[in-house]
Amino acid sequence: MATNPDNRETDWPLRAWVFVILGGLIALAIQQLADLPDQDWEWGRRLVSAAILFLGVGGVAFGLAWERGRLLAAVIVALLCGLIASGSFIWNGVPNDGFGPDGWHLVCGVLASAFLLTLFQAGQDRAAGRPAQWSLAGLRAWRREAIHYPDVHGHLWTNALLLGLSGLFMLLALGIAHLLAEMFWLVKLDFLRVALRKDWFMALLLGGAFGAALGLLRDRGAIISALQRVAMLVLRVLAPVVAAAILVFLAALPFTGLAPLWSTGGTTPIMLAGAMLALFLANAVVGDRAEDESRSTVLGASAAALGLVLLPMVGIAAFSSGLRVQQYGLSPDRLWALTFIAVGGITAIAYAVAIIGPRGWFARLRRTNLRLVFVLAGIALVLSTPLLGFERIATAHQLARLASGRVSAEAFDYKALWFDYGPPGRAAIKRLAATSANPAVRAYATKAMKLENRWADAPNAAARETGTPLMRRLTILPAPVPLDEALRLRLLNYDACGVGSEACVLRYVPGQDYALVIRAPAETCAKCSETISLLRRVKTGWSGETAYLATGDDARTKAAAIRAGRIEMRPVERRQLFIDGKPAGEPIALENAAEP
Repeated sequence: MATNPDNRETDWPLRAWVFVILGGLIALAIQQLADLPDQDWEWGRRLVSAAILFLGVGGVAFGLAWERGRLLAAVIVALLCGLIASGSFIWNGVPNDGFGPDGWHLVCGVLASAFLLTLFQAGQDRAAGRPAQWSLAGLRAWRREAIHYPDVHGHLWTNALLLGLSGLFMLLALGIAHLLAEMFWLVKLDFLRVALRKDWFMALLLGGAFGAALGLLRDRGAIISALQRVAMLVLRVLAPVVAAAILVFLAALPFTGLAPLWSTGGTTPIMLAGAMLALFLANAVVGDRAEDESRSTVLGASAAALGLVLLPMVGIAAFSSGLRVQQYGLSPDRLWALTFIAVGGITAIAYAVAIIGPRGWFARLRRTNLRLVFVLAGIALVLSTPLLGFERIATAHQLARLASGRVSAEAFDYKALWFDYGPPGRAAIKRLAATSANPAVRAYATKAMKLENRWADAPNAAARETGTPLMRRLTILPAPVPLDEALRLRLLNYDACGVGSEACVLRYVPGQDYALVIRAPAETCAKCSETISLLRRVKTGWSGETAYLATGDDARTKAAAIRAGRIEMRPVERRQLFIDGKPAGEPIALENAAEP
């Protein structure tokens, strides 16, 4: 394991007390900023969110970077980390309606800050001064002297363990506080109960506990080092298992084909997640220096296999994303996926070059990892800014598809352009609503502007689904008959056939005021069963109310009877209670009548 100050025992109680105070004050400031009224001014929202992120990231960076006698350097790197992370809100705005494609700017900003902090810690371990020459050659020489892979790898692990353990201690402190509050309440002392209901007190408690844990753990480097060794040993045991599983998966593809992968709709994230796991486990076997290398032939072969399977896994992800782009065009989230695939491709090629060669590929892989840290830090920094303009590129591509006729006015995704493509998408919808030569496009764009949230039905959902897509999966019993537009629209509701790809059976005779719907379960849910629902027509049209008749095993039996035509509508006589000439309560069946 790497030897750095965080892995050595120190006795510096002052730092722990400073972290307690700073943690409480920073958490209190974040809580006060978060409680500010919603800002109608866009830049107000950006500045408040950026201030919260600046305090959080900067505070954590300072807590991880401060060493004895190096206060100024820790303050500077904390300010830089906070500015880089919070800049993602300044330049790109605050993600709306939760985490969306625009939230990746924030992730990249935080990653860039983490890489900067780790490189600073590694350089601080060697007490490196300034470069002898401010030239490319001078900077390279300084980097070789100041930044060493064991230090970088060691700090990545140490930082992760410190933050994880500090978070657990914070939760433990919260649980103890609530327990003590209940104990005091037993003797009619409610001061702690009342305090725990105050947001400011909770912020002070959680921030102070996190700071205390971070300060104490940084003085107990031997514990962190031991935990790191245990984690490495556990991950090394997993390496052969995961390597064998991935090889079996890849070997099965020629026999199963790629069609099952495309049907899941999540091939790209699954492949990228698998590649990240392979990368993680391979490095656990390689270690951060020659003394930490595994001497086991099985583990070495597993690490090599995990490094080499990155190429086919990233290739499958690239092919999957290419199919999606060909089918639906570019979108911000697909551009982000392509970017991550490109980064994965760079990493996979670098690993293949390092592994395929003469003996000593462990050392080559460590050198490759160090170079990749600088590359990934630069890429993350660029991606945290709006320089690439994914929303603008995707909007232009979608408009070109619409203008060229590759996608019809009825099939175009107006809702996504309005909610998911940022300011360029909203501006495009406004232009379409005002200037499009196609009346249908103008109408759909105008309706899209009136949508309150991204979960509302798209303005062209009915036109897109009520035609061929619906009829392709719909079976009409007892005989195929034309369906009026009102019934088609009713079938598209979530409680009937919906807008998915599931097969649907409709039992309906023209002129009847009811219809039965049997909806098949999703293909991805092996344990799910059909659902049967009853639709009713009232004077104003088909009612939005639905009566679910059966689910589970009962649904299978009743669905078979419906398909076979064993259904009938019978008049049933019931009794109704009247009070003062007005009906009260639900009807009562005749069989429940009391004996005279």
